[in-house]
Amino acid sequence: MSSAPTQRQPEDGHTFARVIQFMINKAASGSIKELDGLCNIAQHWKPEQLLILLPVFYHHLDPARIPDVVTSRDVRGIMLARYSLKGVLVTLNRVNHPRELTQALQTIADNLISNWHRCHLWVNFFYRHFFASSNPARLPGLLITRSEALKLVVNMLMRMSLIGDSQTPQSLINTPSLHPIISQLWCMAVTSKDNDFLTEADKVMGSKEQGAFQEHMSYVVQACLDVDHPSFTSTLIHVAGGIKAVASIASKYTRNIRCLYKKKVVSGQSIDDTTSCESVFGVPRWQIMLINCFGNCANLLFVTSQQNCALREAYIDRNLVAIIIYTLRDLCQLSLTLKHDDFAKHVKKAFEDALGYIALLMGGPVDDLVAVICQALRAQFLPTILQAHTCIPGADTAECLNALLITALRSYLTFDKVLRIAGSELDADEKSLDAIAQRDTDLLQAWNLFKKDVRRFLDLRSQIPAASIFFDRQCSAVHNSDEWHPQWDLFQCARCTVARYCSRQCQNIDWDQGHRMACKYLKAAIGPNASRYIRRSLFLLAKIEDAEIQSHQEFISQLLVAAQAEHPEFQDRLVLEIDPVAEGPTDKFKFKPVSNYLHIFPEVSERPWQVASKWRQSMGLHSLYLPPVMRIHEGYEMSDQPNLLFSPSTALRMAFKEHGLDTRINDSASSVYYTGSSL
Repeated sequence: MSSAPTQRQPEDGHTFARVIQFMINKAASGSIKELDGLCNIAQHWKPEQLLILLPVFYHHLDPARIPDVVTSRDVRGIMLARYSLKGVLVTLNRVNHPRELTQALQTIADNLISNWHRCHLWVNFFYRHFFASSNPARLPGLLITRSEALKLVVNMLMRMSLIGDSQTPQSLINTPSLHPIISQLWCMAVTSKDNDFLTEADKVMGSKEQGAFQEHMSYVVQACLDVDHPSFTSTLIHVAGGIKAVASIASKYTRNIRCLYKKKVVSGQSIDDTTSCESVFGVPRWQIMLINCFGNCANLLFVTSQQNCALREAYIDRNLVAIIIYTLRDLCQLSLTLKHDDFAKHVKKAFEDALGYIALLMGGPVDDLVAVICQALRAQFLPTILQAHTCIPGADTAECLNALLITALRSYLTFDKVLRIAGSELDADEKSLDAIAQRDTDLLQAWNLFKKDVRRFLDLRSQIPAASIFFDRQCSAVHNSDEWHPQWDLFQCARCTVARYCSRQCQNIDWDQGHRMACKYLKAAIGPNASRYIRRSLFLLAKIEDAEIQSHQEFISQLLVAAQAEHPEFQDRLVLEIDPVAEGPTDKFKFKPVSNYLHIFPEVSERPWQVASKWRQSMGLHSLYLPPVMRIHEGYEMSDQPNLLFSPSTALRMAFKEHGLDTRINDSASSVYYTGSSL
C-alpha cells in the first residue's frame, strides 16, 4: 500500500527559494550553467512562479553585445544569449490563447513586447551565423549546431506569432527584419531537395511525421499575412525570386499536401490509425498536419491574391484553382474523423479559407474569369463544394459558403462554354449530387435553382440550328489570321461577325450604310471590352433574351405601366434591363430611362436606339418601344455600374438582315441564325 507523498516543510520551501535566488544571482552575473539550470527548472513551473525569472531571462539579450564577426571573446555572451532565449521560450510556451490570458500570462506577454527590441536582433543573429552561414564560427565553448539554431529560430517565430499588443495584434511577427528569414525558411521547407535536411528539420520540430517543418513555417507565414499591409508579400516575392517563383512554390506546397495524403491513405494506412506518441485529441498527428497546412496554404492564396494582381494571375496559370479543389475533395473524408471540439474550429477555418479563395476569384477582378470557372468545373467543383458542407464541423448554414458559391456559379451559365461543361457534369452525376444537396435546406435551394437554369439554357441552346454552330467553329482559323481577304465577309457567322469587328477598324472598309449600321449595333451588343466568351455566346444570349421576354410578357407590360408613371418624361423612351439569372421576375426585369444607357453607343445619343426601334417595328417584333439590354455577370462589377449588352437579339437580326442573308424566326418569337445561304 503506497503512502501519501510527504508535504514540503516550510523550511524546505525557504531553502528552495534561497537556492533559486542563488541561481538567479549567479545567472545574472554570467553563469551559463546556472542559467541553463533555471531553464530546466522553469519547464515545470506554473505561470505565476515564472514571473520571478523574467528579468534574468532578458538580462543577457543586450543588442550591443551582438558581434559582427564572432571571436573567442564573444563566446560567453553568445551562449548566455542562447540560454536566455531558451528561457524566454519556456515562459512563452504557456501563452497558448493570447485572448484569454490570466494576469500572470499577460505579464509574460508584456515582457516580450517591452523587450522585443532585444530579442529579434538576437534571433536574426543566430539565424545568420549558425544556420544560413556556410562557414559558421568553430570556437571552444561555442556549442550551437545548425539544427539547434534552426530549432531556436523557428520556435521563437512560432511563439512570437501569438504575441502582440492591443493596437497592433501580431506586431512582433511582422517585424520587417524577420520577414526575409521567414520567407527563406518557408521556401526551403517547400522546395528543398535535401531529404536529410528535411528529415532532420522535421525532428527538430518535435515530430516524427514528414512535413512537420513545412507545417511550422506555413503557420508562421500565414501569421505574417495582412491584407492591408502587403510588405511581407513584397519581401516573399523578392526572396523567392519573383512572381512566377512564388506561384511555383505555392503550387508545390499544395501538391506536397496531396502527396502526403496519398502516401498515408492510398497506401493503405487507416484514417483511424493512431499511436500514443503521434496523436492529438485522439486523432493521428499527420491528419491534423494536413488540415493545418491546407488551411495555411488557402489563406496564403486568399490574402496574396488580393494584394498583388500579377501574383493572383500567376496562381491561376499554375492551375492552383483546380489543385485546391482536388485537395479539398481529398481532405473531406479526413475531416469526418476530426470531431473533437478543440480542433473542429481549425477544420472549419481551413475549409472556409479554401472556399473563400475560390469565392474571391469568382467575384473579383480576374483577367479571364470564365477560364477560372471552367477550370473549377473540370476539377469537379460541383460535387466537392456540395460534399464540403457535410465535412465542416459546426458549419453555420446562415454563413455557408457552399450555397453562395453555387449561386455565384449560376451567374456564369449564360456563357456557352460554362453551360456546356456544367451540363456535362450534371448529366454524369446528378443523382448523387442531389442526394448530397438534400442535407441542407439553403444548399438544396441554391442547387435546385442552378439545375433549373442549366436545363433551361441547354434547352434554348438546343434550338440553335446546328449548321450555324458548325459553321461558327469552322471559322476559328480565320480569327487567328493576320491577313485580310475581301471575300471573308464580316457577317458569315456570329463569331466571325464579332471577332472581325473587334479586330479591324470597320470605318476603313468601304461598306454601304446598312453594313455600317449593323456594325454599330453589334459593337454595342458585345461591348468595347467584351471577352471572347461573350462573342461566342451571342446566339445563346439572343435566345435567352427572347425567351425571357416571351415568358413574362404580362409582368413586363405591368412593369412598363408603372415605369411610365414614375418617369412621365420618358413615356416611349424606357429601356428594359434583363438579368437572365435573377431568381424572380421582380429582380429579373426593370425599366429605366434611355438616358441611363446612352454610354453603350459611341456617340452618346438616342439616335441608335430610335433607329433600332423603328427597325424592330418594321420586322413585327416585340412591342417594346426600345430594344432591351442584358446584364452579364463577368467578374467584378459594381451594382451601380453593371456589365450591360445592347440587345443581342436585335443586333444579330439587324446584322444578318442588313447584309441580305436569309433569316429564320423560331417559335414565332425571335432569334435569327445563319442558315447557310450563299453570299
